[in-house]
Amino acid sequence: MRKSKKILFVIVSVIVVIAFAAFLSFDNSKAFESIITFLSITTGFTITALSIIASSTFSKQLYSIEEAEDNSKTLLHTLVYQFKNSTLLFVATIALIFLYYFFVEDEKTWRIAVILNHNFSFPIILKATIWYLTILSFWNFINLLLLFSKFVIKNATKN
Repeated sequence: MRKSKKILFVIVSVIVVIAFAAFLSFDNSKAFESIITFLSITTGFTITALSIIASSTFSKQLYSIEEAEDNSKTLLHTLVYQFKNSTLLFVATIALIFLYYFFVEDEKTWRIAVILNHNFSFPIILKATIWYLTILSFWNFINLLLLFSKFVIKNATKN
């Protein structure tokens, strides 16, 4: 079941990136500096939150509770996994923005194809991917913030 969800997520992601690149005219790189700033802050938040979780006495209790969906993992494993994957998403998005800034100068020299009167080139696909990952990063950050607030409240009630 999990594998089919991951495959479906990848297929939907590819479709969304193509839609961003061609049909929704998501060919905009002016906001990338602001996105880097936001993602840098979110990366700092996740690292700080992980250090708070690691130093919490409540994390020991989470380590002793099995995950409901996968009994080979504990709740602490799941919590750390979510923070780790989010941090990797934030850093990957920043890396793609740097890749765009440092290696993409002239979009016309990168033309790949024209489909249904829409230009597809490496820079356009890269920008669409960056925007898609940015939207996922916003979503991930909101989920992490909600998850961490629950952790803080549970930690406070246990102490």
